[in-house]
Amino acid sequence: MAGLTIDEFSEWNTQRLARSAVSRRTLLKTAAAGYAYTQFHLASAAFAAGGGVEGPAGVVVSGRHLSFVPDPDGALRPAMALTAQLVSKTGSLPAKLRAFVDVGSAPGRYGTRFAADIRHLTGQYAIPGGPIGSQFYLKAVVDKLLPATVYYYRVRLSDGTVSGEAHFSTAPAKGSLKPFTFTAFADVGTNTAPADPKFAWHRNPASVTAAGGTWPAGVFDNNSYLPDDPVAGLHGTDKRPALTQTMLLATQQPVFTLLAGDICYANPSGSGLPADDTTALTRIAPKGKNLFNPYVWDVFLNQIEPLASSTPWMFATGNHDMEPIYGNTRFLGDSPAHGYGGLLERLDFPTNGPHTCPSVYRFAYGNVGLISLDANELSSELHTNAGYSNGAQVGWLRRSLKAWRADPAIDFIVVFLHHCAYATSDNHASDGGVRDALDPLFSEHQVDLVIQGHNHLLERTDPIRYGRRTRAAPDGSTIAPATDGVTYICVGSGGRPRYPFRRAPGKAAPAPAGVKVEGAQLLPAGQRYRGYRPPPGENTTTTIVNSYYWSAEKRVVKPAGHPTGIRVPETVDWSQVRYDAYAFIAVDVTPAARGARTSMTIRSLADALPGTRQPFTEIDRITLTRVAGT
Repeated sequence: MAGLTIDEFSEWNTQRLARSAVSRRTLLKTAAAGYAYTQFHLASAAFAAGGGVEGPAGVVVSGRHLSFVPDPDGALRPAMALTAQLVSKTGSLPAKLRAFVDVGSAPGRYGTRFAADIRHLTGQYAIPGGPIGSQFYLKAVVDKLLPATVYYYRVRLSDGTVSGEAHFSTAPAKGSLKPFTFTAFADVGTNTAPADPKFAWHRNPASVTAAGGTWPAGVFDNNSYLPDDPVAGLHGTDKRPALTQTMLLATQQPVFTLLAGDICYANPSGSGLPADDTTALTRIAPKGKNLFNPYVWDVFLNQIEPLASSTPWMFATGNHDMEPIYGNTRFLGDSPAHGYGGLLERLDFPTNGPHTCPSVYRFAYGNVGLISLDANELSSELHTNAGYSNGAQVGWLRRSLKAWRADPAIDFIVVFLHHCAYATSDNHASDGGVRDALDPLFSEHQVDLVIQGHNHLLERTDPIRYGRRTRAAPDGSTIAPATDGVTYICVGSGGRPRYPFRRAPGKAAPAPAGVKVEGAQLLPAGQRYRGYRPPPGENTTTTIVNSYYWSAEKRVVKPAGHPTGIRVPETVDWSQVRYDAYAFIAVDVTPAARGARTSMTIRSLADALPGTRQPFTEIDRITLTRVAGT
């Protein structure tokens, strides 16, 4: 099976299901009918709300999202990639249905038609009592456009179905000096799963079932916030932070958005093991298996469509994106594999990275070069995908950084990835494999900003070079990355239930051998951001004596069946800003003529900060500066 295309894989899967026992096929058909009905109900509501008009075939268009189309060197073409779902009442499409994207330079005036492919994505496992995973995606590349131009578009099907109108702007030509803003977050998930009363499958949302399976709250969505959560809890200010933050991104008028992995949590187990083939919709997977529900993607894509249909979204992969259903043939006796087959159909990863790493790529916007890396391949914490590229990713990264540092048109380099090289969360903290592989390259080639996820909180470091803090950079600082080093910021604060920072030093949170713990370091690590008033009993300094990093020097198999590394205690002095609820960052870039000062300002924006009565509050700001063209 190694080397199969997605379409070939789908055909193989269809044949496999056809050989199932009659009783199993009956169950699968029943499940498919139930999920098709629910899927269509959700999609048609979003379709109608966006101005869509349904044709006689009973098919609607939902979950539209855009992505940039870069050349091999990262330069953006005057083009846009579009993917959308096609959802029907029956769970299948008419045999001769065709799809198009109509594009024009003014509202309602479409002068160009682009044909779109229709892809059928089916899961490798058919899950009794749970989702089968039969989904259809429309994919098109709209090209031969003009740079820095607004275009209007709609999706049209051959039966007369048309989507509502949306628009996008192509990237500026190389050398543009126009300022721009982009946004970023990670670990997003969904707050609008069908168990929510607004999308209930039945009138009683407490007992939501379909086709014999249950969609438990907090497993395939984010809705398991602790009662004392200050934002999303019982007395909180925002019960749906993932949904809210997605909408808040639009307030910054970004030219694109980065999502640094752990996208929708269709695989809530997050270790990349095979899908549970018996009780997929329970809360706990059997040993050696992962839970999986492909229909969470429907919910997520509808959730982001209001912004993603007009602003490109660029994705990196996290551990919850190693989906066990699609192409993860490592566990079927074949190799190599990574579990990203479904993402290749649902998203539009650029193809200018190493060919064995589908979520690794680069693109340049204005004077900023951006690189998506696959931290799963480098991780010492989770070993499922470790080393699958055999060094191709790091080699490609080295060449890309060297090329961009030699290009006078690229002033700033931003890398986004999932696992943190530098963080202090109690749950994941720092990944030694990621740090060892990337810190030397980032330091050597003067990477300016690294955007991370995995830890469900926001944390910013002081600038770091070759593993050491170079200076303090509190809120309001101006940093010169060419001499000061790399700033790392974790924005795993995208909506999933939050993580705490390190507990007080002790047996469960040891300091390194020989480290004397005294003063503020005797306390648990607390938050540290603009305007924060700590209660007694928190360490609000930049120094954490009992942080840790993951090491692969010893391999441990967890009770769930997946291999991991071990935690090694470390003392850190670089933890400058810490916020443990929901936030995103907005990055304002001001290009400049060669020889003049150019800047990139990073604003951390907290969602519904308690007591502010504002939808979001700026809690930190730093500015990175360079001399343009040098």
